[in-house]
Amino acid sequence: MSSITKESFKAGDFIFFEGDIEAHFYIIESGTVKIFSKNKTGEKVELAKLNPGETFGEFALIDKGARTASAQAETDCKLMKISEEGYNIMLNDLPLWASSMLESFSSRLKSMNTTLKEFKAKK
Repeated sequence: MSSITKESFKAGDFIFFEGDIEAHFYIIESGTVKIFSKNKTGEKVELAKLNPGETFGEFALIDKGARTASAQAETDCKLMKISEEGYNIMLNDLPLWASSMLESFSSRLKSMNTTLKEFKAKK
């Protein structure tokens, strides 16, 4: 199996589901991907809308745990699927990419915190 493969998804296709156990992540080449979770009443809570150049799915790869959210193609998408081996190669060979990825994590965590605060305020 190659450490980096390309996949295409049509608008509306699910890329992965919350709870899935997988050891890879994605980089968006084209299209838009929606990341969401469901609250206790089953309502979708959008966590992020991601565009070309952005990554998603890294948390499950890093902590070897289940997916913490679902990912769905909002538009037709072309994605690069990166395995754990590919991730390690990229970290070692592309320090600028690794730094950029950490900045992306930080930005997404701040955004999720804001979403959670707004959601709790509505209750």
